[in-house]
Amino acid sequence: MRTKLAAVAAGMLTFFGIALTTAPNASAHDAIAEVYNCTQTGSARCGYGGVTNNHTRVYSCDTYSDTVGFRTYYWLRNGASGYVDDANGSSSGCSAVSPGTASNPVTSFQGCSKKTVYVCSSQKTA
Repeated sequence: MRTKLAAVAAGMLTFFGIALTTAPNASAHDAIAEVYNCTQTGSARCGYGGVTNNHTRVYSCDTYSDTVGFRTYYWLRNGASGYVDDANGSSSGCSAVSPGTASNPVTSFQGCSKKTVYVCSSQKTA
C-alpha cells in the first residue's frame, strides 16, 4: 500500500512540476475606472479612464454628451501625479498620455466627471 501511495504521490509531483514549469508568464493587466451619475437618475455612464501598456499609459474617455468633461488622475511610483482630460468631449475617441516607465510605473488612478462638484470613482490600483 505504501509503495502504491508513494508512486501516486511521485506521479502527482511530476505532473504538477511540469504544469508549473510550462505555465505562461503572468501578463500585465489593464485597469479601468467608470463613473456613473451623469443624470438625475444616475443611470448614465459619464465616462471612464484607465491604465494600459504595462502601467505606462493613462487614458480618459468622456461618454456622455452633457458639456461636462471627463478627467483621469494618475499617480506614479515616485510620488509624482498628473491627469489627462478627454480632449474631444463625448465624440468618438479618447485622450491619453504616457507618463509611466518600467522603473516608474503608474501605481494608481481615478476617473472623474468634471461637474461643478466632481463626481469620481474610487482611487484604483493600476
